[in-house]
Amino acid sequence: MSRDPEVRRFIGPGLPLEREKADADFDWMLAHWEEHGFGWRSVLDKTTNQWLGFVGLSFIPPELEGFTADQVEIGWSLVRHAWGQGYATEGATRVRNEAFELVGLDRLRARLQPANIASARVAQKIGMDYEREAFGPQGVALHIYYLDRLGWKRELQRSASEAPRA
Repeated sequence: MSRDPEVRRFIGPGLPLEREKADADFDWMLAHWEEHGFGWRSVLDKTTNQWLGFVGLSFIPPELEGFTADQVEIGWSLVRHAWGQGYATEGATRVRNEAFELVGLDRLRARLQPANIASARVAQKIGMDYEREAFGPQGVALHIYYLDRLGWKRELQRSASEAPRA
């Protein structure tokens, strides 16, 4: 997945990763879990148990301007054949709930490149709103989305009212 240029297109500078960098990123994910008790999770197909990618929470890296060290972001990345099937939205919804219920966050953010329309839709589907523009460490333009605890509670109520009744 990390070597697929289409998957990597909207991540950082948009370049595929060499194996060593992908391994280092995975090691960072594990270390984040160990240090903070939350992080990135694998996304699996419920029927086949096939690995489809990641969805998770992490502290926003300190090299990004305009963010403080205590801010947490949500993100997702899937293999190409899993795109457009609802996996990102389902996983992001579960991780969003974990952020507020278990981690105890008051605010959650997502960093998306402006051209990444599919990820912007996922952010909106889980109740996030556009907050502002920012720039990543490589000068890449970003759109910042956010969801606070009150918005999350409203989203839960909205979802419950739309659920089919037996």
